[in-house]
Amino acid sequence: MAHWLNELRGMLGLGMVAAGVGAVASSVATLSGQPIEVPIAVGEAVRPETLTGVPPGVRLGSSLDMVVEEPSVTQRALELAATLPRIALITVVLALLWRAVRQASHDDPFRSALAMRLRTLGILLITGGPAVWVAESVARYALSSTVGFGGTYAVVDFLVPLAWLFFGIAVLAVGEIVRRGQAMRADLDGVV
Repeated sequence: MAHWLNELRGMLGLGMVAAGVGAVASSVATLSGQPIEVPIAVGEAVRPETLTGVPPGVRLGSSLDMVVEEPSVTQRALELAATLPRIALITVVLALLWRAVRQASHDDPFRSALAMRLRTLGILLITGGPAVWVAESVARYALSSTVGFGGTYAVVDFLVPLAWLFFGIAVLAVGEIVRRGQAMRADLDGVV
């Protein structure tokens, strides 16, 4: 079992490195003035009848990406505010998982602080995920107001905070199972 846990820990380590490299690459690209894509909800911003030459049976979807070729400093800052919080949270979650897996591979999971680590991770997912989603949504709304449609037309995906909540609850459940296993182990140790 320790071999499998070591492989998992290695994959989590690679994930942390990839997230870090992605954050740095994204930041460098944004700060250097690379074009940025601003997803906007079509609704009031673009009327479907403004599209010409579209074959029958094809229509404009609910969102489209506007490309800002020469973003201003404000647009770059808003783009970073709309992308970096999620990458930071994912990196922290991967680091906490890495530590939990390391502890499980070195110690008896039913005699260690694994349940507490899983509880901490679950609470982080439940609180941090929706908080990051709100921060990114606010930044996306502000960014969408800079593309010249005279309003804010950011695309909001309400499934994102639900996914964070779901995974947080799942991790809390696993942590509770481990905690109960620890209690049973302590009871058995007292009997034997």
